[in-house]
Amino acid sequence: MHRLTANADHMPNKPNLFDYFEELPENGGAGAHWAARAPLRPSDRFDVKLVPRSPSWKDDGVSLRALELVEQEPWVAELVRTDNAVELRLDDDWIETLGAALQAGDGEEGQLADLARGQRFSVQFWDANATKALHVGHLRNLAIGNALAAALAQAGAQVERRSLISDAGRSMGEAMAGVMKSGRHAQAWPDKNEKSDHFVGCCYAEYVAAGRSFNGNGAEPPEASLTRELSVRDDDADELLRRVLCGDRQALELWYKTRAWVIAGQRKTLQRLGIGFDRVFFESDFLSEAAELTACGLRDGLLRRREDGVVIYPTEREDFDEFPLVRGDDLPTQHMRAMAYWMAAPGLEGMTSVQVCGSEWVSHVICRRQLMGKLMADGGKGMHPTSDIFHGMVSRQKRAIASSEEGALLIDELTEWLQAQLEADPGSQEVLSRIGSAEKVAGQVALGFFVPRPVAPRVDFHPEKLLDVRESPGWELVLARARQGHANGASGHSGNLARDPDYRFAVVQSQMHRRHLRIAVERLDPGPLGRYVVHLARWFSERERSEPVARVVHTLLERGARGLGLEEAR
Repeated sequence: MHRLTANADHMPNKPNLFDYFEELPENGGAGAHWAARAPLRPSDRFDVKLVPRSPSWKDDGVSLRALELVEQEPWVAELVRTDNAVELRLDDDWIETLGAALQAGDGEEGQLADLARGQRFSVQFWDANATKALHVGHLRNLAIGNALAAALAQAGAQVERRSLISDAGRSMGEAMAGVMKSGRHAQAWPDKNEKSDHFVGCCYAEYVAAGRSFNGNGAEPPEASLTRELSVRDDDADELLRRVLCGDRQALELWYKTRAWVIAGQRKTLQRLGIGFDRVFFESDFLSEAAELTACGLRDGLLRRREDGVVIYPTEREDFDEFPLVRGDDLPTQHMRAMAYWMAAPGLEGMTSVQVCGSEWVSHVICRRQLMGKLMADGGKGMHPTSDIFHGMVSRQKRAIASSEEGALLIDELTEWLQAQLEADPGSQEVLSRIGSAEKVAGQVALGFFVPRPVAPRVDFHPEKLLDVRESPGWELVLARARQGHANGASGHSGNLARDPDYRFAVVQSQMHRRHLRIAVERLDPGPLGRYVVHLARWFSERERSEPVARVVHTLLERGARGLGLEEAR
């Protein structure tokens, strides 16, 4: 091997080690010819590997000259050529100076804020129905949306968390009718020991279950709420909806009360998870826009009315040939209500808007965007949302958990079970003393289960997995953040930190956060950041580490938890 060395006496003039190689200046700097890769494990030989972008780099004069530029940097102690790459060892002073700042708790978050400074984002998630409590099928949506919003904010963007609540469709009428049938509709609030969204959800489920046998035609098969709302049944639910739209005072009072009970209960659930929203809209706010769009679409021939009175958009798609927008009694479906909201795009001027939703909505979004492009004067160039993020469904025992699933596990039930497990386990008391209350930790563990996972695949979920360190990234991260270092550690280099491969590895890992945060901004995907943080937590927890290593890693993990929305930003 050919050995190249360089003396160093001061810090690099770049704010981040990997920025130096990732930037591709026009003059053909080092990054144009070499890619930097941090090792997955500590090495006593090198801190970073340089991978050539040219397969013939050994005979490529330009690549070799770029390598000489790297060699001359004051923060480089040594370069060693191998058969297929170059091993770089950093200067000891660079390691110890940066390490000292990290030990003191400086997570360098201020240096991350340039990645998205000046950019404005709207991240829309939650988007629940005002008819029932949130279940674990919603939990993945909340985890992804909250993590993305936190990552963008850590990168310096101005971020608005927003949600659109469905409160004007068939399911809303069913919830109101269920509350009426309970006989408790006159109460100012459900019983003190009963969570308000749970109460309405039970009333809603009971009404839907009873309605599966109607008109003497036998049992009606379970239907998704989107399909069910298309049928005009002239039952109590439909009658209540008509009275609301006509301005009937008593129906309006029941509507507002039912909606308020559900939203208040859902907000308590969100608070338990540490999630808040800046703006919340209701689909009912856009009914007039929906009526205008319907009239415009019918006039221009984009929409047509079927014999049963339903207004549809012919999509010419095999998977969704008719996009139903308005029922036979002129009540807009959720498809139309969502389109009316996005066409109005309230407060989204100059923003990059992102919507997080389940993969079951893909066809809906494709058809909606197709129609919006035809309705908009600019052909859809200014269409919102700017991006859609589709996540796979959550399943239990390979069975998907849907909004209409009877007996679906509620987020409240899950977090309460987690909290009880943590409080009852003597081994968890030290964790709670360092991280926070059992309720706080339960929320972090629940959200953390989903954040590092790739977005597209379906996730098979069992509550017991959440406290299994092999299955639960959120629990793994909590345990690592609570883990303490030892006076002597495992390396035996307490007198000279730069000689400790563990310490050098941890300091170099600090530079990786920025790389993954940049990906979150560019790809609107917090997953790589989550996987980086969990990998670091896993490595740290494998065996005893010295106190200096622990202090560095704690700073990195806390910065990572904030960037993933699992901990409040400072």
